[in-house]
Amino acid sequence: MSVTNLLEEQVAIQPDGVAVFYEDDAISYTELHSQSITLYESLYSNYNICPGDRVAYLGLNHPNMLILFFACARLGGIFTPFNGRLARDEYTFLLENASPKVCFFDEHFADMVGMIAFESFASVDDLKFEGMVEQERVQVPLPIVAPDDPLLLVYTSGTTGKPKGVVLSNRAVDTTIANSQDLYGFKPGQNAQVTLPLFHVGGLCILLLPARLHGASIYLHTKFDPQLTLGEIENAKITTSIFVPAQLDAMMSLPDWNQCNFYSMSHVTLGSSHIPIWQIQKFHERGVPVSQVYGATETGPTAIAQRIEDAYSTEGSVGKAAKHCDIEVRSPDRTPLPNYQWGEIWVKGHNILTSYWNEPEETAKVLVGGWYNTGDVGYKDEGENYWVVDRSKDIIISGGENIYPAEVEAAIIQHPNVAVVAVVGKCDPRWGETPVAAVELMNVATLTVEELNTFLEDKLARYKQPKELMIIDALPRNALGKIEKSVIRDMVS
Repeated sequence: MSVTNLLEEQVAIQPDGVAVFYEDDAISYTELHSQSITLYESLYSNYNICPGDRVAYLGLNHPNMLILFFACARLGGIFTPFNGRLARDEYTFLLENASPKVCFFDEHFADMVGMIAFESFASVDDLKFEGMVEQERVQVPLPIVAPDDPLLLVYTSGTTGKPKGVVLSNRAVDTTIANSQDLYGFKPGQNAQVTLPLFHVGGLCILLLPARLHGASIYLHTKFDPQLTLGEIENAKITTSIFVPAQLDAMMSLPDWNQCNFYSMSHVTLGSSHIPIWQIQKFHERGVPVSQVYGATETGPTAIAQRIEDAYSTEGSVGKAAKHCDIEVRSPDRTPLPNYQWGEIWVKGHNILTSYWNEPEETAKVLVGGWYNTGDVGYKDEGENYWVVDRSKDIIISGGENIYPAEVEAAIIQHPNVAVVAVVGKCDPRWGETPVAAVELMNVATLTVEELNTFLEDKLARYKQPKELMIIDALPRNALGKIEKSVIRDMVS
């Protein structure tokens, strides 16, 4: 069933049931549905949004973001949420690349919007749903939205140095919802807590959409607050939450962690990067099973996940193939490997991306015969459980955010004092990894990490900026002249 069908089904089942708790507001399923229809009409009449048009959103977590998503789904528009942690030049690129007919922004980004040369901005303050309802209703043709039509355009950093737009179809989103529902069985009466940003498919698709479209209530927060999160788990009788390692580190370091009562939680979902085993064990010590989820933006993201009943017996595994996915571990020549042999993880299913936006060559690199190559290295055991052991790509995972060295290097090389640069990840107890830049400088030039990051202020989000700078006379290279990042990683470790 499509997301709009599932929403309408919940309206029929529990019209007055709370779909979303947000700060002091409680939004019912009927209100959510009504507002999405009203906004769907407004998008057509006020902004001429037609099937295939992009509708961008630049803002923090808010119910308006979800209402806009459902309106796009009904209209056939492509919902395009932007990462709220980027710099001006990064937003300029995204707007040029996606070419949305309109980009809605909230009050937190008013200053940023004022610095970007893009005409079709609209404040979310203009989305006055009550006023829209009172207006004369507009007769909007209801388009036929096919399962393979695009629904989401989500940007992820690319190895070419520029972000790539991942196109996910209606079928892909529906399949991810079905995968999560098979795993967790959401139903009315449950309370799911969401603190991850909704511009990520991890925040939007793993828990929020499946839980809400199957009757559970969502506790949604603008930003993550570790103290508030712990208090709400106990006070609101939260059934499940989803976290990344940096959030867990912040929560587990609080004095209230040991006093928090987790009796209402059926499980907690963890994902986005390698999860330290001690974090998993801390939940298990409190009687809360951990379900790890593995995937990428390109897989919707749920591709492999740990079933709740397997949590204690397979600590550290990312679980089994999701219900609607096929998984293979392959050798470099794409031959499937037997159990316990390391290889690249490939994913097949209706949840995977249709393409990279306007990037046919990049798409062809990762989609082969209907399979998506994750680039991650792992193996499968005799119990059909998968274990991720390394990343063949150079992705740096910092606080749950993907950082691609090529993107950071492309920005750093613009500094007039930098001749050559290589960026690698360094292990960090709080963030998992942080970026380190190793550079060769121009003759007689000098540079500090503070000076470099001042230069990068409008070019890269702060979390992508290097935390350390290594000045090296000559970066290590192999016989072909290629920089050996493995050597640099050893130097910074």
